Amino acid sequence: MVIHYDYIDTEKLYKDFVVVYSRVSSAQQDIQKQIHLAEAYINNNNIDKDKVIWLKDNDVSATKLSLEQRPALNELRMLIKQKKVKTVIVYSRDRLARNFYEYVALVKEFYEHNVHVIFTSTKQPPFSEKLSIEALYGIFAQTEGQNISSRRSDTQKQYPSSIFGFQRVGKRKDVRFIPDPKVHNDLKSFFYEVIKSETAEDLFNVLMKYKKIFNNKSYEELLKYLQNPFYSGHMETLYGYEKLNHVEPIISFEDFLCIQNIIKKLKDEILNAIVLAGNNGILHPICSICKRKMAFRSTQLGKSGYYVCKKKHKEIKINVDEYNHLISAQLSDIIQSISTDAMKKDCFAYLKMIEKQYNQELIKLNQILKSLHQKITLSFSHQNKNGLDSLILESRKIKQQIENIHIELIKIDEARKGIKEHVQIIKENLVEEIKEYDLYFLCNLFFSAIEVSQDSLIYHVTFGKYIEDGEHSA
Repeated sequence: MVIHYDYIDTEKLYKDFVVVYSRVSSAQQDIQKQIHLAEAYINNNNIDKDKVIWLKDNDVSATKLSLEQRPALNELRMLIKQKKVKTVIVYSRDRLARNFYEYVALVKEFYEHNVHVIFTSTKQPPFSEKLSIEALYGIFAQTEGQNISSRRSDTQKQYPSSIFGFQRVGKRKDVRFIPDPKVHNDLKSFFYEVIKSETAEDLFNVLMKYKKIFNNKSYEELLKYLQNPFYSGHMETLYGYEKLNHVEPIISFEDFLCIQNIIKKLKDEILNAIVLAGNNGILHPICSICKRKMAFRSTQLGKSGYYVCKKKHKEIKINVDEYNHLISAQLSDIIQSISTDAMKKDCFAYLKMIEKQYNQELIKLNQILKSLHQKITLSFSHQNKNGLDSLILESRKIKQQIENIHIELIKIDEARKGIKEHVQIIKENLVEEIKEYDLYFLCNLFFSAIEVSQDSLIYHVTFGKYIEDGEHSA
């Protein structure tokens, strides 16, 4: 619950807030340019700096992360929906979004809450009140983002920072890639043995053999090597393959094309075999006797791998498919037994504790602010100007702290409203979602460990306090 005091009008407190939003997509980029331009705009337009909120998404890519995954942008949207923001200052449209649909969604939020947007880049046309015009600008932002991504991708294809099997020599335009003598012969033999493969079993056996030779590289990595034209001194473009004169090939381009035909022909069978033979247990099991992690063992084409105790407990062994099936079934039972009342109680208790701390801090800050206002009134004279300026500065800092606490209290209130309905919805839907969701994440959330014995699995449940039994066997 937000506490209001007679001498603080919270409506006026938030009125005409200005938010400066800045974003760079990598740690190497300098966000200060955007900030300096915003500061210049604020100074030139005599904007009250006490009413400015600075939000920064540093090292956050708009092409890789959705709107919801950008923390500062999400905070901006929350403030807008709470009608706490009248103006947004941002360098350019592509700082807000690189995706056309995301940009249009943001613009609609701006229109809905009467938010004015200022672009500080001289190359940016002013923010338009017409959605059709802003949508057109959104297309330009997306196209530019795609061009940047494409240019980076092409550069990486031509001049990778590192690539297995090659040594990079020289600098800048004089860079050359020569075969690494440590693995050159093995890598060449790997490609040529693949060329000789006639069946999926032949290819899988080659992959198993070179997985060990190349220090236990994954099957996925080995397939990537086979499908990368760089090893033949070429790169793939929209118009076909282009020769790279700065690369000394390990295999001929004709042999590379031959390998692609083999992979295309055997792709489905080999991928299925890799999935079955991979160490793809939902949660790595431990031996119930020695309490150590069990070892994974690959098997032949089309057969599932298995776990076995690394020590002398040979009787402790389980097939990966069977192991995953048992975990999935047990997870459904555990979710059904979760007490939503207990979860809600703990959530509310935690929110109440945080809210109490904020309210206590708010009372303290308001008392300090009231005292400062009294001192300012008493000190209002030309003879004590230095002391007055110091009091005003301190008063502004306290106001900013109060504003920040009010925002946090609003967040708590919003969280409280959603808990009641969401806890039950989550429980009702989670069992169905298990069928579609990545079980790896769910099981790591609900199980701290799984032991394998001769005839059962022992589950150590993370949320034991919300479930009848802390340990389950199956």
